[in-house]
Amino acid sequence: MSTSEAVRRRLSAPARRERIEAAAVEVFAARGYDAASVGDIARAAGVSRTVLYDHFRSKRDLYLHVLDTQNAAMLAEVGAGITGAGAGRDRMRATVAAYLSFARQRPSARRILVDPIPTGDPELDRALRTFRTARTQAVATMLGSDLARSGLPHGSTAAEVVVELLITGVDGVARWWQEHPVATLDEVTDVAARLLWNGLPRLATP
Repeated sequence: MSTSEAVRRRLSAPARRERIEAAAVEVFAARGYDAASVGDIARAAGVSRTVLYDHFRSKRDLYLHVLDTQNAAMLAEVGAGITGAGAGRDRMRATVAAYLSFARQRPSARRILVDPIPTGDPELDRALRTFRTARTQAVATMLGSDLARSGLPHGSTAAEVVVELLITGVDGVARWWQEHPVATLDEVTDVAARLLWNGLPRLATP
C-alpha cells in the first residue's frame, strides 16, 4: 500500500484537508506560488493529487485559502495581545511577544504573508496586498484608543505611520531573532516593547 493510500484510509476528510493545508503553507513558502505544483503539495501532504482536488479545486484556490487562514491566525494571536486586559504597556509587550512567537513557531506562515516570493500573477499579487492592507487596518483599529491618547487620531497620517513602523519594526525583530536563536523570547520582547512603548506617549510632542 502506498503512503498516500495509507493516509487516505487512516485519516478523516477534515484531517486530510488540514494535512493538505499545512503542506501547502510549507511548499508555497519555500518555492513560491509559481514554482510550486499541485504534485509537490500532494506529495508533501502524503496524499494523491486526486485527494487534493477533492478538497481544493485548483492550486489558486488552495493558495488563496491558506493566505486567508494564516492571515486570520496571525491576526487572532496579535489581536489578543492588543485587546487584552491590563495597562497599555502590558498590552504592548503581549502584542510584541505574540507576533514574535507566531513568527518563530510558524516561519512559513509568516513568509507567505509578510515576505512572499512574488507570484508572477497580478491578480494574486493584488490579493496579497489586500491581505496586508487589511492587517494594517485591523492593527490600527485595535490600537485606536492607545494612539488617540497619544494625540494621534485614528485615520490620521501620523497614526498610519506609527502603525506601519510598529508592524515592520517588530517583523524586523522577528527576522533578527530567527538568525540569533540563542536570545530568549523574554529578552527580545522586553527590548522591543520598551523601545516602542517609551516612544509612543511622547510622539505628539515636537
